[in-house]
Amino acid sequence: MTTPAQHKRDQATARVGRLQESIRAGLSGLPALTDDNERTAALDQLVDAAGDLLRTEREVEAAAEQVRLARLEARRVGTQRMALYLATLPVGVGLVAGALMLFGGISPVWVLLVLPLLVTGLRIALGPVGPTPLMVDRRLRAAYTGAAAGALTAAALVFQASSVAEVILVLLASLAAVATAMFLVQEVR
Repeated sequence: MTTPAQHKRDQATARVGRLQESIRAGLSGLPALTDDNERTAALDQLVDAAGDLLRTEREVEAAAEQVRLARLEARRVGTQRMALYLATLPVGVGLVAGALMLFGGISPVWVLLVLPLLVTGLRIALGPVGPTPLMVDRRLRAAYTGAAAGALTAAALVFQASSVAEVILVLLASLAAVATAMFLVQEVR
C-alpha cells in the first residue's frame, strides 16, 4: 500500500521519464528539419519541455522529501510507543523498590540506584522523541538499556540473600543505569 506522498512521487517520476523521452525525440528530429521556422518552433518546444522537466524534477525532490519525513514520523511514533512499553520496567522497579524502602523492606542505600533508574525511566516514557533519526536511535537504545537496568535491579532485589550475586547484579544495574542516562544526555545534544 502506498501513501499519498509515495503516489505523488511516483507520478512525478513517471512524468520526468516521459518529458525526458520527449526531449530526446525532439533533439533527434532537429537535424532532419531544413526550414528555419520549423527548426525555431522545434527549439521553442524543446525549451518549454526543458522548463517542464525542471519543474517536474523539483516536484520529485519535494515528494521524495515528504516520503522521507513521513517515514521518519512513522519511525518516531513506533519508537515512542516501544520506549513507553520498555520504560514500564525501570519505572515499576523503581516504584516497588521505593515502596520497599518506605516500609523498611530494604536499606535506604538502594535509593542511590533506584532514584536514577526511576528518573531515567520517566524521561524515557514521558519525554518527546527528537526529530532526527539519530535522536530516535538514541531514545530506543536508552529504552533498551533502561529496561535492562530495571531487570538487573529487580534481580538484585530478589537475590539479596546471596551477597556475591547481589553485588554483581547491583554493579551491572548501575552500569546499565549510567548507560541509559548517557544515551538520554546524548539524545538532547
